[in-house]
Amino acid sequence: MSYTLEIWYYHGDNRADEPVTVSTAAELDGVLAHVANHPQPHPAQIAARELPRFGVLEIPDRMFKLDAHQAFGALHYVGPDPDSTTEDVGYWVTLGNEAADDAPTLYIDKDNKTSFPQNAAIRLEQVRDALLEFQRTGSRPTCVQWQTTAPAY
Repeated sequence: MSYTLEIWYYHGDNRADEPVTVSTAAELDGVLAHVANHPQPHPAQIAARELPRFGVLEIPDRMFKLDAHQAFGALHYVGPDPDSTTEDVGYWVTLGNEAADDAPTLYIDKDNKTSFPQNAAIRLEQVRDALLEFQRTGSRPTCVQWQTTAPAY
């Protein structure tokens, strides 16, 4: 099965109040290029339309926050813990394989200036691969490394 990504980000007249639906790699490439080259007032949020939601507000049971700048990005993921035998929810950020000394500061939350750890920066191509894997599986991607983190509100 392939999932439809819903991505909330700022573009044109859309103030991230309506998601853009992404079904293809080409559509994802367009969103990532825009986010990486047009500073966002808040990180993009990404969920899959077909996956479970909860509560009156129908909040996705798993989702990403993404901040990116030019060639780098970082992902914050909240969702079911793939290593748990219960239905525990976990929080992770990407973990870069190599020191990215030239990576910009990327933010989980720009309002309160909560930045990703510097080692969370990965190449934008890796962000793309991770989101395409999520689109195929609906689970936390395994093609990138993760480190646990605290909840980000």
